[in-house]
Amino acid sequence: MVSLLRNIDPTRYYHRTYIGSSGDNLAMVKALDIERTIQSKHNPRATGPTDADALDSLTGMWDFKSVPRARRIHQSLITAPFSSLWCLLGCLSVLIESAKTSKVAAFEYPDVIITNGPATAMMVILASMILRFFGLAPVWKMKTIYVESFARVNSLSLSGKLLLNLGFCNAFLVQWERLATMINGTGARKKVEWKGFLVETPGSVDNES
Repeated sequence: MVSLLRNIDPTRYYHRTYIGSSGDNLAMVKALDIERTIQSKHNPRATGPTDADALDSLTGMWDFKSVPRARRIHQSLITAPFSSLWCLLGCLSVLIESAKTSKVAAFEYPDVIITNGPATAMMVILASMILRFFGLAPVWKMKTIYVESFARVNSLSLSGKLLLNLGFCNAFLVQWERLATMINGTGARKKVEWKGFLVETPGSVDNES
């Protein structure tokens, strides 16, 4: 996500909310890394990223929200539906709270949701669809961009397969041309898009395993 968002325009996306799983202390550190990059480009006077929830005239505001983890590593598939439901409720709460605390408008849901695939992120997407389906959020809000992991060369992740088959995303991007060709086949309609490498990792371009 650091690579995906490092060039985002804070004057266009004035309120940025980062969502991480409970117990993931690294997520907050990475959110700070993203903000440090964004704000240093657009606010030369800044000595560091602004504090969460603080409003800056040049770079807007950002905040970090934590939700229950949808599924822990090695968690039993029997208990996963219950933890996923708990995560879904947390995501609903976060999206509603984010709209309430928006300093762009009195009550405004996010314009765009960008995710790269964990089960928790899938719950965020599902929560946004529920809010739109029941008329609690405008249909033009919370457009979803899913970016498949750079590590997925020959097949989609489980989250990717589910989201693609269910048609939940407004844009579905993969990072390997061969994967896009395998999924799209020869049909005129493209199921996924390939825009080149969106995440830069030293030496990763040469490693397709």
